[in-house]
Amino acid sequence: IIFMLPMLMACGIYSMKGTIPAHIKSISISPIKNESTEFAVVDLVGESINAQMISENILKLTGQDEAHSQLDIIIKSVTDMPYTYSLNTTESEHVDEWKITIRAQVTWSDLKNDELLVDRQLSSFGIYGTGVDISSDGIDNDSDGLTDDEDSDEFGSPRESAVRIAVEKITELIINEITSTW
Repeated sequence: IIFMLPMLMACGIYSMKGTIPAHIKSISISPIKNESTEFAVVDLVGESINAQMISENILKLTGQDEAHSQLDIIIKSVTDMPYTYSLNTTESEHVDEWKITIRAQVTWSDLKNDELLVDRQLSSFGIYGTGVDISSDGIDNDSDGLTDDEDSDEFGSPRESAVRIAVEKITELIINEITSTW
């Protein structure tokens, strides 16, 4: 037991450290490029990424000249598509719910070793109804199993809230890509 204890402690420390390569201590986030027609999404994603990086203390945010790594994000598209339909009295279809999808190209580069760590297309979505307020639409707008009063992130106008939800989801995906790289 005495011989096994140091090995278990060493493995515990190693597994708690994370998966980012050891030589990468900082990150530079390039200005986000936008290839969509939804201009506000770029600012929302930028603010969300910066806030997550700071709050989770994943890597030190620095300028490109000082950074060990660089994150590049291109918003490829923001699309609204009908999600659920119903028939009205004239037997024609009516859209009840819409799904807004954000697609982004994410590239994370190791500037020290001149190596590409992540190069992925990611997408996220939010769902919204045709009502006036997302907090009373009866829809699980972010697919977390909670609706309206049960869900703390369902508030405001439906489409804007769905965009915010999709931005939060894509931010989580990007952070997960960085932290689970190696």
